[in-house]
Amino acid sequence: MALTSANDRDDDDLEDLEDERADLKTALVQAKNKPRHFAIIAKGAEVLALFAQKKPLRDGELRQARRDKGGKKIIQGTCQGDGGTKLVFKVEGEKPKIKKSKLREFISQETGLMLKPSFQ
Repeated sequence: MALTSANDRDDDDLEDLEDERADLKTALVQAKNKPRHFAIIAKGAEVLALFAQKKPLRDGELRQARRDKGGKKIIQGTCQGDGGTKLVFKVEGEKPKIKKSKLREFISQETGLMLKPSFQ
């Protein structure tokens, strides 16, 4: 039986976080030209997490992520860009109360991409 120290678990968590960021970055780069499904986990006007992928996101995974992040709301839809820096997040239902600047800041921190997001 192998024992893992707290440092080993922290290293694993850090690797998982880096993988998630790389996946998000890849999906957002692809979304510049082709539509991608997205989900934003938010608490009020604060963005806690952003997921993007080719296939629709599963409800169970999103609910678990919302619980893990401490979020109150899951915003879903599709996102697509114009090939440049603009990225339009098309939301199912009413527009979220999240400011574009908060989303732009979150994307920049998580992926290093400088995009100009907007909601429709």
